[in-house]
Amino acid sequence: MKRYLIIILLILAGAVAGFLYFAKDEVAFTKESPLYKAVPLSVPLFLEADGLKAIPADNPVVIELAGIPGFNNLLNEISGIQSVIESEPEIQKQLGKRPVVLALDFVGKNVLHPVIIGNLKSAKEREGLELLIEKLTGISRTSFQKRNYNGYAIIDVFDSDGNNELSYSVAGNLVIISPEVILVEKCIRQLDVPGITDNQYFNLVNRTVANQSELAGYINHRRFPELWADLLNSTTKQQENEFGETDRINLKRDVLKIKDYASWSELDLSFHDNRLTLNGITAADDSLNHFLSVLQGQEAVSCNADRLLPKSTSFYIGFSFSNRDLFFKNLENYFVHSEAYYNREEKIKMMEQNFRTDSREKFRSLVKDKVLAAITTVPTEAEMGSLLILNGQSGKESQEVFEGMLTNYAKRKDSELESLVSTFRSSDQQNYRIYQFPYPSLPGIWLGGAFDFVRARFAAFRDDQLIFASSKEELEKYLDDMDSGETLRTDSDYETISRAAESKANLNVYGNINKLYALRHDLFSSEINKGLEKNEAVFRKFNAISWQVVCENNIYFNALNLGYQQKAKNDVRAKWQCRLGAEVALKPQLVINHTNKAKKEIVVQDVNNQLHLVDADGKIIWSAPISGKIMGQIHQVDYYNNGKLQYLFNTNEKIYLIDRNGTSVANFPIILKSPATNGVNVFDYNNNNQYRYFVACQDKRVYAYSHEGKIISGWSFDKTSGTVTSPIAFFRVSNKDYIVFSDENQVYIQNRRGVMRVNSSAKFAPSANEMALNTQGVPKMVTTSRDGDVFYLFFDGKFAQKKPENFHPIIGLKWMILTAMESQSSYLLTRMACMFSTKMGINCLKKSLTIIC
Repeated sequence: MKRYLIIILLILAGAVAGFLYFAKDEVAFTKESPLYKAVPLSVPLFLEADGLKAIPADNPVVIELAGIPGFNNLLNEISGIQSVIESEPEIQKQLGKRPVVLALDFVGKNVLHPVIIGNLKSAKEREGLELLIEKLTGISRTSFQKRNYNGYAIIDVFDSDGNNELSYSVAGNLVIISPEVILVEKCIRQLDVPGITDNQYFNLVNRTVANQSELAGYINHRRFPELWADLLNSTTKQQENEFGETDRINLKRDVLKIKDYASWSELDLSFHDNRLTLNGITAADDSLNHFLSVLQGQEAVSCNADRLLPKSTSFYIGFSFSNRDLFFKNLENYFVHSEAYYNREEKIKMMEQNFRTDSREKFRSLVKDKVLAAITTVPTEAEMGSLLILNGQSGKESQEVFEGMLTNYAKRKDSELESLVSTFRSSDQQNYRIYQFPYPSLPGIWLGGAFDFVRARFAAFRDDQLIFASSKEELEKYLDDMDSGETLRTDSDYETISRAAESKANLNVYGNINKLYALRHDLFSSEINKGLEKNEAVFRKFNAISWQVVCENNIYFNALNLGYQQKAKNDVRAKWQCRLGAEVALKPQLVINHTNKAKKEIVVQDVNNQLHLVDADGKIIWSAPISGKIMGQIHQVDYYNNGKLQYLFNTNEKIYLIDRNGTSVANFPIILKSPATNGVNVFDYNNNNQYRYFVACQDKRVYAYSHEGKIISGWSFDKTSGTVTSPIAFFRVSNKDYIVFSDENQVYIQNRRGVMRVNSSAKFAPSANEMALNTQGVPKMVTTSRDGDVFYLFFDGKFAQKKPENFHPIIGLKWMILTAMESQSSYLLTRMACMFSTKMGINCLKKSLTIIC
């Protein structure tokens, strides 16, 4: 979890929303201010504003922050200062309008404390300041204690118990105030030595400050990581890597490694009704080995992350560049001068020995103009799902290069390439080769610490992209999502914040704060987590954050947006909520609680392939790991014929039977002979709970299993000509049993032994829709063709065909609904409505119901 840019996002989300806002109303801003002279070189952050002004109380963001007790107290104190200034005639009103700097610096054991630097222009203003301090502290001016320090007077304000409330000094026309006298002394010493105004990088960012800016924040990147360190989880975690080494991850320690990101940044803060924005520039220099200099010489490029990443994305970081070779040249130059150089080179050398090639050059050739890394799922316990995407020049050529590397690797291991390859067919019937990749740490080694969070264990090509994923299941889900159009651009949180983002950039970072919230215990200290949890409802309304860096003429422009959502997306009051710890993979299914049939329960699978049973109150009864994504429906069966129900279902690898305690029953799970292509169906021929299980597989066979889970020897069906994707159906008509299924070429109507029972004269290409039975009049089966025609298949082998008019050419749903209504089968109608749950199907269903009604 030591992933630095995620930390940046989460900390800025809180810091921008709260701390910077406080500064807006307590301090002031000016361009070319002499106040900078007193700012210590050691500060990680300081802020300046154009005066102590009234808070925009009607701003939605301010209203929301006021719901946090700490912020509310702070805002009340600022309001109190304003009231004192306005009500006391002896206090000059200019004190609330002058340019002021608020700097944060470390005292003692890296504890941050503030120091305020402002202007006083006369002895009368000094008297007004003393009166203001007296009113605010309740301590008489006559008890203030004065002493000399470095040629300047420091005034200490002690309370009745002898505790120092604050100290201040008037040095020339500057006034320096802090609750920590050490900081006052530090600022005084700074007056006589070169300061930040002598730093060329600070001056560069300061010259770009917008005149209309109400608040500007300055970040000293050399010290800024120290500011984060005390906020982070200090626990050290260990994990073994593929090189046989033990990686020790400690966020508090590791965050200090990014002190060479850049030199100085300046950001102007603006408030909007639905977001906070920070815009400004960062100064970096390749001669100082600043990481941001990797983007030197590049032009901004469209990232297209919303088209390349799935809707489930919680976080992503991406580099986009106009000159690929220059980018990787700069990247290598950065590593040459970094502390990680030798360790990185050793790991790359080990990879190259097995790949038998220059792996850096090969991977570089697989990239065109961008690299993307993303976190998808964020479970509470299991490893988070992650992706790395390289967009290439040509999918075919890239695949040949990649397979060549893996072929060499396999030979080094006395194996063949195919031992590392498996196949996957997406829900859109697209076939993919999935490669097992031997170096999961590649992204961080090759591209740097910002990509350390990705585990590249499996890979596949889709169009011109090479996609690495943390698991095979994660990769298959990605391919499914992409083929079905479930991309990041369909996510409402992303869509809202992307409106304010730049269309082209070189560094793109996005985080969905609500989805990342589950990482808080891994990321932050216990003290920070207490605050997050206490004020969770407020923080969760800051729903997403985006950060972009645009390189123009070697100047780095920042655009940071923190999204705020005033209202929940759906104003629906749920009876209960249940947090699974990961995104739901399949729609929840209501099931019977055999101990209390009046209370239904829910079975649901998440994207980490955990199956959960949730009770009527939203409490998780159990969670069980499953080998893959569940296919089809979850059936309830009474396996022991004792009134207790179990859950039967399949993945592409196994058939499961799980009891109400989450435990596998009898000989289950059953390992399938070949990967399944449809959901298992359950038949009880004689209504005696002696079940039969039917499932079709990739080897074109339909398998029949007995009640105990053994293959039935009496089932003698050979093979289908195509792939069966819809569940096997069972009909009983005139005391005869019919086992019915179809592939893309024909319909098969068999008896219990798998022998053809009906040889239908209908010749058509069946659709993937389930077969329906219509007993109105002459019994018949109803199905559709891929052309949208409706076919009535009679049990004597004859058929009737109807061509729907003015309707979608593929689905023909209207006629199936009419057929269901004719047979007065509300159950069938419900099944059909579920069956057409795609976007196209829903639209067609709406049209059909309109026509029918």
